[in-house]
Amino acid sequence: MPSLPSPTDDPNKRTRLLHDVVELLTAELATIAHRQWEDLPDLKKKKVVLACRFREFDWMPGATGREPVDELPLKSLIADLEDRSRQKIENQLEFIDNHILALQEQHQYLLESLNVSFRKFYDLVPSA
Repeated sequence: MPSLPSPTDDPNKRTRLLHDVVELLTAELATIAHRQWEDLPDLKKKKVVLACRFREFDWMPGATGREPVDELPLKSLIADLEDRSRQKIENQLEFIDNHILALQEQHQYLLESLNVSFRKFYDLVPSA
């Protein structure tokens, strides 16, 4: 008796999921481009959900060793979008790291400026 196909074997569901991933990555890139950092946590949550759904499927080529033709361009697009998104996020992290370093240097300068005072020279002189 042949086994029933798994719902994850449905090629339409696989293709829909790939389209959902493309939409999400496109939204992530737009969010980064528009510097809408407050929207990234929601996108990350959606990304986690899609990644969980993604794991439900067997993405290995079938018995013929070939993938469905409609999936190849989508997978390529996903790889490209992920690379671009990752690069933009890494660039932003580097910018933030540099900004933190500059703020730390400014913080140190301000602390040192507080330590220089002329008051100690005139507070010791009794007023008449």
